[in-house]
Amino acid sequence: MTIRAAIYVRVSTTRQAERDLSLPDQIAQCRAWCEAKGWQVAEIFSEPGASALDDDRPVFQELIFKATRPERPFDHVVVHSLSRFSRDSLHSELYVRQLRKAGVSLVSITQDIGQDASGEFIRKVLNVFDEHQSRENAKHVHRAMMENARQGFWNGSRPPFGYGLRIAERRGTRDKKVLVIDEAEAEIVREMFTLAAGAQSRPMGVKAIASHLNQRGVTRRGRPFMTGGVHAILTSTTYVGRHQFNRRDSRNGTVRPPSEWIELAVPAIVDQATFDAVQRLLQSRNPKRTPPRVANGPTLLAGLARCGHCGAAMIQNTGKGGAYRYYACSTKIKQGTAACPSKRIRMDRLDEQVIATVTAQALNPDYLTDLLQDYLKAASARDQASRDRLAKLKAQATEAGAAITRLLSLVETGAMAADDPDLRDRLVGLRLRRDELSQQASALQRRIAEGEPELTADAIAKLAAFLKDKLKDGSPELKQAYARLVLSEVAVSDDAIRITGSKTRLAKAAAAEMADTPMGVLSFVREWRTRQDSNL
Repeated sequence: MTIRAAIYVRVSTTRQAERDLSLPDQIAQCRAWCEAKGWQVAEIFSEPGASALDDDRPVFQELIFKATRPERPFDHVVVHSLSRFSRDSLHSELYVRQLRKAGVSLVSITQDIGQDASGEFIRKVLNVFDEHQSRENAKHVHRAMMENARQGFWNGSRPPFGYGLRIAERRGTRDKKVLVIDEAEAEIVREMFTLAAGAQSRPMGVKAIASHLNQRGVTRRGRPFMTGGVHAILTSTTYVGRHQFNRRDSRNGTVRPPSEWIELAVPAIVDQATFDAVQRLLQSRNPKRTPPRVANGPTLLAGLARCGHCGAAMIQNTGKGGAYRYYACSTKIKQGTAACPSKRIRMDRLDEQVIATVTAQALNPDYLTDLLQDYLKAASARDQASRDRLAKLKAQATEAGAAITRLLSLVETGAMAADDPDLRDRLVGLRLRRDELSQQASALQRRIAEGEPELTADAIAKLAAFLKDKLKDGSPELKQAYARLVLSEVAVSDDAIRITGSKTRLAKAAAAEMADTPMGVLSFVREWRTRQDSNL
C-alpha cells in the first residue's frame, strides 16, 4: 500500500518569500526525506509571508480541509520543523487532534519525536518553546521599530497615499528611509481637502468626494477611491506633518493607548488651518449631532423652518401624487392632528415668500445700514459683557483641556479601553472645542483691544447686493448656504411667518467684505455598513 504525504512549507514574511531560499530548501529537504521513506508526495502546500502565531492562513486552512476529508487523500503531513506548522501551542494542539481524528499524522523531518506518549509530551514542550521564541523575537523587532521611529525613520511598510520613500542614510547593510512628498499623489490629497473644506463651492462629504474622483478616473494607486479611504485621509494628522507610529496593534488591529504612540515628523501636504476646518465640518456632519435630513439635501429652509404652533421642526413632506413638496410639522406627522393643529405649506411657495421678504426688507441697503449701525452703537455697552465673555471662554477652553487630560489618564490607567469606539470621537470633539474656544478667545481679545470694526455704507451695500444675487439666482446648494447666513429661524403659523436672523453674522460678513465662498455648510457623512451585501 502506497503511503501518501502532503508537504507544508512556510516563511513568516513576504520579504523572506521574495528574497530568501528557505521555501525551495524546505521543499527539497522534505521531498528527499519522503523519497527515502518510500512515501509518495501527493501535494505541496507553500505559504509565503504568514505568521505561525495566526491560524488564519489560507494555504494552511486548505491543507487542513483537504487532509480531513472523508476520502483521506494524505496519510501524513510533513513539515521541516514543528514551528513551520504552528508557533501557537493551543492552535497546534487543536489542529494536530483534528488531523489525528481523520487518521492523518504530523511529521517533522528534523525533530524525530515519535507518535507515542513520550513523543506527544516532547511535541507539546517544543510547541511552548516555539511560541515563546516567536513572541520574544516579535518583542525585539517591535522595540527596534519603535527606536527607528523615534529617530525619525520610516519602518518599511508602504507609505501613505501622497508620499514616497527616500533613503536618508545607510547603516551597515540597512537602508534608513524617510517619507517624501509624491507631488502627483499630493495634488489629489490637496484637492480632497479643498473639496471637503468647500474652498471653491459647497463643502462635499466623503461619499461625494469619492464619487467625484472616481468619475474623473482618478485612482488610489490603481484602485478606485472608497468612502472609508477618503475619510481616513481627511482625518489623518500625517498630512499636516505629524504621523503617529504604533497607533494600532498589527496582530489584531486594536488601538493602543496614546502613551504608546510615537509621533514622527514628516513633510506636510496641507496646512493646519485647512485641516482644522475639515475636522470641524466632519464633526458637525456626524449624525449624532446633526440629523441627516438637515445636512444632506439642498432644501432651502432645512433646519430653519419651525412650526409656529408647537415649535417642532418642519420637515419635507409630499402629496399623494408626489407632484408637490411641502413643509410639514414633524410632531403632526409623527403623532397626528391631535398633537398639533398646524397646516402644511407648499415648499416652493414658502421658499419664494421668505426670499422675497428677506431681499426686499432685510437686505434693503438703507434698512441694513440702520440695523448694523445700531448694532455697532451698542458696542460700548457690550464692552464689559465682552470681557466677561472672554473670561468665560478661557475657562471653558481650560476645562476642555482638563477633560482631554482626564480621558487620556483613564486610558493609561486601564479604566477605559483605547479601542472604545466613542473614545476617538470624544477626544477629537474635545480638542476641536478647545481649539475653537481658544480661537474665539483670541479673536474677542483682539476685538476688545482694537474696538468693533467700522462698517462703511459701501461695504453694507456690497453685502446686500451680493446676498440678493445669491439668494435669487444661485444654485439650490448656494441658496441654502447663504440663507443660513441671513436667517436663524423661520416660524410658520396659519396666519403669519416670523423670520429672525443674526445681526452679528451680518456685521462680520460686511466687515470682512464677503467673498464668493459661502460659510461652512453642513453635509452628512454616512457610516459605511460593514456587511458587503448592503454596499453593493
